[in-house]
Amino acid sequence: MKSSHFKKETIKDLQVNYELIDYSLPWENRPRETIFMYHGYIRNAQFWQAWVPLIADQYTSLRMDARGCGDTSQPPLGYTYTFEQLADDAIAFFDHLDIDKVHWVGESSGGIVGLAVALKYPERLHSLTLCDTPFKRPTHIDKTYTLGEKDRATAFEKFGIAEWCRQTLSFRLDTNRASKELCEWYIEQMDKTPIHVANSIERMIGQGDFWPLLPQIKTPTLILAGKDSPIAQEKQMKEMQQHMPSAKLIAFEGYRHGINLIAPERCVDEIKKFIHQLKA
Repeated sequence: MKSSHFKKETIKDLQVNYELIDYSLPWENRPRETIFMYHGYIRNAQFWQAWVPLIADQYTSLRMDARGCGDTSQPPLGYTYTFEQLADDAIAFFDHLDIDKVHWVGESSGGIVGLAVALKYPERLHSLTLCDTPFKRPTHIDKTYTLGEKDRATAFEKFGIAEWCRQTLSFRLDTNRASKELCEWYIEQMDKTPIHVANSIERMIGQGDFWPLLPQIKTPTLILAGKDSPIAQEKQMKEMQQHMPSAKLIAFEGYRHGINLIAPERCVDEIKKFIHQLKA
C-alpha cells in the first residue's frame, strides 16, 4: 500500500488493518469530527485513497479493511457473514480507538452496513452517507453476475475473481469515465480476496433487504448515486429517500456506478455541505 499510515490492531477476533489521519491544529480547542469510510463488496480501504486529502483538511479521516478483505484477517471456510456482525465489528473498532461518533460514508454494500449500524447503534452516528447503495440488490444483477453459470460461486471457480471482475466491471464502475489504469487496478484489488470470502459475503448481500426497516432510520442521511447506475437504480434511490425520515438524495447526472472513484471531489463536497447544513 502506498500510504505509510496504515497499521493493524487486534480487536476481538480480528487483526484490523486501518488508517487514521488527524491533522488537527495543536491550538484547536476541540477534537475534529471523524468521517469514516467503509468500502463495498470484496474491496478494501484503498478504494478511498483519493478522498483522504479532501477530508483531512477539516475532519479526521478514518478507513478500514472489513473482515476478510484487504489486509484484515480472514474468517475460516464456511463462515457466515451478516450485516449485523459487520456493524458490530465497526463499533468494536470505534470503541478500540475511543471514537464516540462518526460520519459514516459507505460505498455500495458498505452503505448497507451503515444502515445496519444506524438501526442498531444510532447513537454512534452523526450522519450517514450512502454512496451508490441499494437497500436490496436488484434481481437482474443476480443473473448477470453468474456469467451464464448456475450461480456466482460456480463462476468464481470457472473464471477466477479477476476474470469475473473484468467481465462484470461495467456494472460496478463507470468504465466510460474510468481510465484504463483505474479499471486494471480495480480488478487487481478485488482479485486479492479469497474465493471463500467472496462467496460468503455474496450470500449475505443476496439475502439482504432493508426496505421494511428504512422508516426506522432516523439518522440524517445523504444518498449519493450515479443517475444511471445499474445497481443503485434511480427508482430505488427515490424510494429509499421517500421512506427514510431524514434523507436527502443527490443523483449525479450522466454517471453510472462507482462515483466514489470517478467523482471523489464532488462526493466529498456534497458531504461537507450536508454536514454543514446539519449544524446550521
